[in-house]
Amino acid sequence: MNYDTLEDFFGDIVGKAKRGLGISDSRLEKETGLSSAQISEIENYELVPEDSTIQTLAHALRLDGNKLIGIARGWLPAGGNEPYDTSELQIERVVLDAGMVVNAYILKCKKSGSGAIVDAGGQAEKILNKAEDMSVKPTHLFLTHGHGDHTGALRELKSATGAKVFCSEEDMGLLGSSKTLVDALVDDTWGERVGELSVTGAGLPGHTSGGFGYGTSGVFFSGDALFAGSLGGARGNAYSGQIEVVRKKVLSLSGDTRIFPGHGPITSVEQEIEHNPYFV
Repeated sequence: MNYDTLEDFFGDIVGKAKRGLGISDSRLEKETGLSSAQISEIENYELVPEDSTIQTLAHALRLDGNKLIGIARGWLPAGGNEPYDTSELQIERVVLDAGMVVNAYILKCKKSGSGAIVDAGGQAEKILNKAEDMSVKPTHLFLTHGHGDHTGALRELKSATGAKVFCSEEDMGLLGSSKTLVDALVDDTWGERVGELSVTGAGLPGHTSGGFGYGTSGVFFSGDALFAGSLGGARGNAYSGQIEVVRKKVLSLSGDTRIFPGHGPITSVEQEIEHNPYFV
């Protein structure tokens, strides 16, 4: 499956910012001149106002107005569905139906044939078939966070592959009985080798308290901490903290670093700096 839209539309971004900041409709009415009915229409994808109104709305929600206009007018990241294949590694995306559309990824070290699965939302057979097509033996299973749409096939995939499972300590409580499947905890000091690839990690709390990203050789798996043009929902301090930690730990990477998010199309650091309205 290829994506022809972003994970989050204009109305989703407005709603996430409103909830994240704890801004009421009545306050937004006063600051923007929009009626409560119009605000509801925006969040329900029924209204995309003119550019000047989007700028006013962005200011009230602490978003970048020009970037928000770009999203509203249909911006998509270049290369959002392109395969990733270099002399060192190959990455294939598996788009799953796990109650919602969600991404899993298979990473292959081309020198050794070993590999890793990033997230395990569901449809284990689909993931295993892709690994077989790639001629890769998954030795590691990296969880970006503990939500069920990213962990639903964890038990089946571990049983089938024997892969070592990694998760943050903070998100272990979200796994329920599946927490017994976790072999090792990850934090900002963590590192691991997948074949001959060196994988490092970055704590990205916000969407969940233990959200985590994994990086290697010019690529970064962001989970739900960062989407193309958006981010996973959070509220209050978790919302503002997520924006800042993504800015510090992800958007500080080389501009050509490819970002593989938990939902929606593939993007890059450079494109997110230029187009993601949460980063003013």
